[in-house]
Amino acid sequence: MFLNLLKKDFFLIGRSLGGIVSLFTLSVSVVFIFYTSIEVNEVLSARSIRGLKWAIIFLLNFVIVSQSLWEERESMGWEASLAYVSPTALYVSKSLTIWFCTILVNAFLVLILSVFFQNMSLDRGFGEWLFASLGSGCLVFLGVSLGIIAFESRLKEIIIPLLQLPFSIPLFLFGLEAENRYWVEVGFYIPSVGLLLFFLLFYATLGSIMVETLKNE
Repeated sequence: MFLNLLKKDFFLIGRSLGGIVSLFTLSVSVVFIFYTSIEVNEVLSARSIRGLKWAIIFLLNFVIVSQSLWEERESMGWEASLAYVSPTALYVSKSLTIWFCTILVNAFLVLILSVFFQNMSLDRGFGEWLFASLGSGCLVFLGVSLGIIAFESRLKEIIIPLLQLPFSIPLFLFGLEAENRYWVEVGFYIPSVGLLLFFLLFYATLGSIMVETLKNE
């Protein structure tokens, strides 16, 4: 049953965004805009590029989560699935599916950033991708949980950006600083990765609590 949920969520993502290709196109467009407006005149520092990377990750996650949840609501998939599985299983399935798609997009994002910006090197590609993927996971769990709340609200999609931004601020502040420390420290700086893993667990747990609360109501 859980595999069927994953297939359904992959189908909704493909139908709402035309597949992951659309996210690739959006990534290239945003990177190219910043390259032509800033990089050609002034070389950005590695820290600034990582800040740009996190901003793009936030944008991509907001788009894919919002569109996938919109398709879910329009197709009545959420209500139909509740007759067979628990809301928590639906929440986990949709979050993992979207997170998998963002992991692929993050690898492509790191690649194009290394092509366009001088201070971004593929030698650090794995670390850049690792932190981007952990940050995406946090944003995905947060966005899906807020989207589930929006199902029960008259505000619908409006509630997602209203709540996602303030909840994402701690992730940006501490996550970006943790990534910068990762590159400053000698060797594999485990506390930096551990901090993002903590955020990932926190947002995933928070979402499951929200889902269970709505079910009880």
